[in-house]
Amino acid sequence: MFCKRKLLILAIGIAHVIFVSPPMFGQDSEVVLEDNIFTLGMQLGVGTRALSMGGAYSYRGGDYSASFWNPAALTDIRRIEVYGSLSHLIRDNESQFGGFNVPDQATFTDFNSFGLAYPVPTYIGSLVFSFGYNRIKSFDENSEFTWLNTTVGDSTVQAWRERESGSLDAWILSGAVDVTKNISVGLSLNFWTGNDDFELTFRESDEEFDLFTFDEINTSTNINSDITGFNLKLGGFYRIGRIMQLGATIATPTTFKIEETSSHFEEFIFDADFRADTTFEGFSEYKIRSPFTFSGGGSLNLLNFVFSGEVEYNDWSQIRYTTEPPFETSKSETNRLIEENYRATLRVRGGAELTLPFTGISFRAGYFRDPSIFKGALSDQDKQFYTAGIGFLLDKQVRLDLGFVHGFWKNRNVVRDVPYDFDNNINDVTDLVEDIKVNKVFVTLAFRL
Repeated sequence: MFCKRKLLILAIGIAHVIFVSPPMFGQDSEVVLEDNIFTLGMQLGVGTRALSMGGAYSYRGGDYSASFWNPAALTDIRRIEVYGSLSHLIRDNESQFGGFNVPDQATFTDFNSFGLAYPVPTYIGSLVFSFGYNRIKSFDENSEFTWLNTTVGDSTVQAWRERESGSLDAWILSGAVDVTKNISVGLSLNFWTGNDDFELTFRESDEEFDLFTFDEINTSTNINSDITGFNLKLGGFYRIGRIMQLGATIATPTTFKIEETSSHFEEFIFDADFRADTTFEGFSEYKIRSPFTFSGGGSLNLLNFVFSGEVEYNDWSQIRYTTEPPFETSKSETNRLIEENYRATLRVRGGAELTLPFTGISFRAGYFRDPSIFKGALSDQDKQFYTAGIGFLLDKQVRLDLGFVHGFWKNRNVVRDVPYDFDNNINDVTDLVEDIKVNKVFVTLAFRL
C-alpha cells in the first residue's frame, strides 16, 4: 500500500503529463489506512543495554531505561543515576519501480534520552522515582525512485525524492516500590510529544522529441505534524530467587492530538520559456487513539549469563479516530476500514548477556521482530532486527554502553495505471518495492552518585 502523501504527488505528476483525469491508485481505503502515526517510522525502544539485548527488558532493572520498559523494575536501582544516550542511523533504501532500481542513503544523528533516577532511602525494600526524556519512535526515512514514461515518438523522465525526519517522544515520570521482598510494582505517566517533517519533491522533464508543450515540471509537497498525548503504564516485577525474574506491563490507550500544516508548490516551464507556478496551503487537526498494549517477559540467570525473552501484544484493529480524520472519508467509515484491514500483532524479543568476572565488561546480543500491522502482509514486510553491544563499568560510578542494531524489511506498494499508457486500461499495475536496511549505533553514559 501507498501512503496518501506519495499518492498525492504521483497523481499530480502524472496528471501533468497526460493532461487528462489522473490515474487510479488502488482503493480509497489504502489512502486512509496508511496515513496515521501508527504506520509511520521505526520503534525500537530506549536504552543501549536494553536494545543490545533485542529489547527483551521488561524483566530487568538496574538503570533509568526501566521507566520505559517496566517501571516496576526501577526498584533494582540502589544509587542516584544520571543517564544520557545518543544514536546515529544509516538508512539504505533501494526502490524498484517499473524496471528501475534506484538506491538511496541517508544518515541521521539524534539525542535519544536523558533521565534521572532517584532511590529514596528506606528501612525495608526499595522506593525509586525517575523522570526524563525519551525518543521512542523515529520518523527518519528516505527514498528515491525514477520512471521513464514513454509514448509514441516521445518520452519524459519522472523522478521522486522523499525525505522525512522527526520522532515521537515521551517525557516519563515514574515511581516504583517493593510491596513484598520479591514483588515490585511501578507506574509511569507518559507525556507524549512529537514532530514529523515530511518533504516530497517531483521533477519531470520532456527529454526526447518534445512532443508535449512543457520542458520541465517541478513540484514539492511539505507536511509538518505536531503530536501530543498522554497515557499510563503499569508494571509488575517478580523475583524467583536470584535465578529468575518475571515482568509484565499494561499500557493504557493514548489519544494523540495531531496538528498538521501542509503546503504544495508547482512550477511549469513551457517550451517558449514561459513559466507559471502555484502554491497551495492547508491545515488540519484531528485525534486518533491507540489500543491497549500488553507485554510480558522473563530472564534466567546462569552463572555469568543472562538469557531473556519478551512478547508484546497490540490489537491494531482497535485504533480509532475520535474526531473526523483529515480525509474525505468520514470518521465512521475510516474506523470501519481500520477494523477490516488492521490486525493484532505479537512483537517478539530475545537476548542474552555475558559478564566477564572481575572485569566489569559485558557482551550482549539479541533479536527483535516487529510484524506488519496490515492483514495479508507478506512475511518480508515484517521488520526484523539483530542487535549486539558491549558495556564497560569504567569505575564504580560510571558505566559506558555501546550498542549496534541491524534491521531490514520491505515496503510493497501497488500503484495502478502508472505510468499511464493511453489505452485506458485501469487494470495496469506497477509495483513500487522498497528494500530497506538500517544500521544504528547507540551510546549511553550513566553516572551513579
